Amino acid sequence: MKRSPKDMLVGTWVQVSLDTVSADGSRRPLYGENAKGMIIYTGNGYFTLMQASVDLPKLKSGLPSKATPEEAKAVIANSIAYFGKYSLDETSMVLSLDIQASTFANLTGSPSEKRNVTSLTDCELKFNRPFVKGVTLEAVFERAE
Repeated sequence: MKRSPKDMLVGTWVQVSLDTVSADGSRRPLYGENAKGMIIYTGNGYFTLMQASVDLPKLKSGLPSKATPEEAKAVIANSIAYFGKYSLDETSMVLSLDIQASTFANLTGSPSEKRNVTSLTDCELKFNRPFVKGVTLEAVFERAE
């Protein structure tokens, strides 16, 4: 029996790539070549996401509250984490997010956080979304084993 897209989405997904794509087709990895990330979708409509550069600086003080301005800037510019509720429109394959908390507070409570699912199989999830003017963010994940 074939599973619905909503059922296929549930689980743990590990990031393969996260690229910005310009109008001219040029690509750039958002958080560097070897960035890491993971999304978990639950069956009852919750999700969590974390993505980061593998080159984030270690904080000299060892305490986030005592990070230097340079350390703090590097961390915030090269990582993101958020969680909340999600829904998937199976006809349009648009994933809508209700972000309840984020390391980038501008995302919290934004009703316009949507992802266009371009591929969803048992082992692969691809989606994109507008990023900044003229640039799209494209993400590829594989199901965690």
